[in-house]
Amino acid sequence: MKKLLMIFAILTAFSTACLFAQENEGNKKNESKWSTLSYVNVPVYKVLEGKDAYVVIYQKNKTGIGNVVIPKKWAHGNPEDPRKLKFRAVNTANSAYLTVVKKEGEFKRVVLSVPMSKSNGIWGLADYHKDIEGSDKDTLEELEL
Repeated sequence: MKKLLMIFAILTAFSTACLFAQENEGNKKNESKWSTLSYVNVPVYKVLEGKDAYVVIYQKNKTGIGNVVIPKKWAHGNPEDPRKLKFRAVNTANSAYLTVVKKEGEFKRVVLSVPMSKSNGIWGLADYHKDIEGSDKDTLEELEL
């Protein structure tokens, strides 16, 4: 009798699971509602501030480092030309990262999440007497990952 009751309980559980699985097949994902935005996050080691640009030194896929130049003028925007650089405050240098946002594969914005205090060790100075190459660009090149 106990074996028969156990078999009945197992069959009931199995048939209930199959019933719920069939009901959820109608909830397919609709690709027309998907966003065209994509992003890439990379950890930041150092941000060097120059006269016209920031030089961000970041980690490349756990092997090596890369750098990218971000013009300071991107932090200012207007209705015709929205800003391309946004800063976010984080508490420690270990949690600093750079986010590159793209819309339909084209560069849209870069978000630099770093401690805002310039006395933090993540901030440094680039040579103010020399122009930084790339400080007048309008779009961000692909990051070397």
